[in-house]
Amino acid sequence: MFVTLTRIVFLLLVAAIAFKVWQILGGKDNSLINRLLFILVLVLIITALISPDSQVGLVVLGILSILFRPLGLSILLLLIACIFIKNGKIDKPGPSLILVALLILIVASTPVFANWLAQQVEKVALKTVQTDLCCGERAGAIVLLGQGTTEPKLSYRKQIQLTDTGDRIPYAAQLLREDRAPFIIVSAGPRHELVNPIIEGNDVKKLLTYMGISSDRILLESHGGNLYNSAVEIYQIMQKHHLGRTIILVTSALEMRRASLTFARVGFKVIPAPTNFYTFIHHKKYLRHITGADFAPSAEALLLTTRVLDEYFLTFYYFMRGWLAPSI
Repeated sequence: MFVTLTRIVFLLLVAAIAFKVWQILGGKDNSLINRLLFILVLVLIITALISPDSQVGLVVLGILSILFRPLGLSILLLLIACIFIKNGKIDKPGPSLILVALLILIVASTPVFANWLAQQVEKVALKTVQTDLCCGERAGAIVLLGQGTTEPKLSYRKQIQLTDTGDRIPYAAQLLREDRAPFIIVSAGPRHELVNPIIEGNDVKKLLTYMGISSDRILLESHGGNLYNSAVEIYQIMQKHHLGRTIILVTSALEMRRASLTFARVGFKVIPAPTNFYTFIHHKKYLRHITGADFAPSAEALLLTTRVLDEYFLTFYYFMRGWLAPSI
């Protein structure tokens, strides 16, 4: 009931905003052209939300993401403020827009704020480590969400490179060597940033074999696209190989809650195994000092804030699409 009411309120809010924009555009001399452009933009946005993995969806969502990221939003506000510069002076609301843009950049790039924001998400993953992962249950498979964990091996690179989320791969290998499950299912599809996309899952599989995992214990899922579709594909793989419904899910701590709820929504019993913790969560034995550098803006802090905000918006999007289970 709550989900339905939230969707209705959100749709009504969007409809009200769209209607207000429609009225504003109708008040100009070239209202027909403006309204046609508005309809085109609206259709593109709806298409992207319905089919986010399509070529149109990827481009439109990439552009829309600017509005929900600190750096992109700040630049947009500064560009709008430039419109109000005339004859060496800046009219209202130009100064206010500049001030808001600067505040967004300063706060979002401050390590103290970025770490606090990330900790609110990663504390949930920490609790799952302390409860679910210590129970000793042997799952049907270890599911490794490997998209974006590697860089392709090119002519000038001597090896497959790991990204900052690449420690998911050795962690999954470790869990398999501990006999927590008979198989690793690698979920990693095409590299969409390439003109001729290649399957990232093949590179992840090579790395796992280099780590001593037999290739016949590695299954690939390379067609899912977004997280929900990947979960559906993996469910079919599990059914095909008669592996049951219990999985150990390996992914970054930031996205563990959304990933776990998505797989639970498809029908899995999920044992979360988060890694890639970005923050240092205080423990009785290990305490971290706060230094002056924690209050000095940095690019790394801005990146962390952006990642956390991306995860919040993705979680809301999955919630609106009905892709999240109520709980696990």
